[in-house]
Amino acid sequence: MSLNFSFKKSLSGLKDESDKSVSDNEFIEAINLFKTQRKKAGISLEQLSNDTKISRNVLLSIENGWEKYLPETTYLISMIKSLEIKLNLKRGSLAGLSARKCSRN
Repeated sequence: MSLNFSFKKSLSGLKDESDKSVSDNEFIEAINLFKTQRKKAGISLEQLSNDTKISRNVLLSIENGWEKYLPETTYLISMIKSLEIKLNLKRGSLAGLSARKCSRN
């Protein structure tokens, strides 16, 4: 017995423009929160890199919004958790960094 799931194909192609702008806004807000909280805490990128074991290049990519240089979503999510802890941020406050990457897939 073969099953036909053609409706999934048609639904997967329907990306709402409002979803894109929401993920863009979340991404920008997360970048700004990361920058301000890091500077407020007086932590350099080098120190943050040493403390979290996240490469300086990834931290630079986050801070500058260079999405194409961010790691895969799976790795990014665990990095976000470490950053939130180190920067004393509320859990999930930097989730916008991965929201945009997920919406692009």
